[in-house]
Amino acid sequence: MVVVSIKIDDFGSHILEIISELENKLNVKFHLFEKVLLVETGNVEQVLSILTNSEIVVKILKQNERNESIERDVNIINKKTGEKLVYARSNIIPSNLPQEIVSRIRRKDVGIGSIITTSELETFRKILRIGYSLKTKSVSRTYQIIYKGKVGFEIKEVFFNLRQRSINLSEK
Repeated sequence: MVVVSIKIDDFGSHILEIISELENKLNVKFHLFEKVLLVETGNVEQVLSILTNSEIVVKILKQNERNESIERDVNIINKKTGEKLVYARSNIIPSNLPQEIVSRIRRKDVGIGSIITTSELETFRKILRIGYSLKTKSVSRTYQIIYKGKVGFEIKEVFFNLRQRSINLSEK
């Protein structure tokens, strides 16, 4: 997997240069929807729902609480087809989040994006790294969700089989 780290001042037009650098290193051309998913700073569940024209389901694979953090692994699945779209691993820092948010995470019934959106939690997403695996043909990104100046979440997402679905995604 090739990964490119991003600095906060790399956003805006600079992000295009970074994506282009990654494409050149790998000799691949990303589709528009791959670029959108790499740099999207809102609710990825909503974006995937629109791209697939389907409801999205977050399946929590495991969640463990250790010391000062909660580790969570999930698959994000297309509800219509049952197809796995994303694997995400999250590291959650409860001490940096409101108790209501931590309680909802501990219930293990919805995704982090939905919890943040329905709770109207004001956050900032900072993308740290973007990458692409030639072996699996998957794009990935690592980012932090910051609440009141502190990291509440660090999440790595791997988007699966987007190239194989590119025709279907763009037709919808």
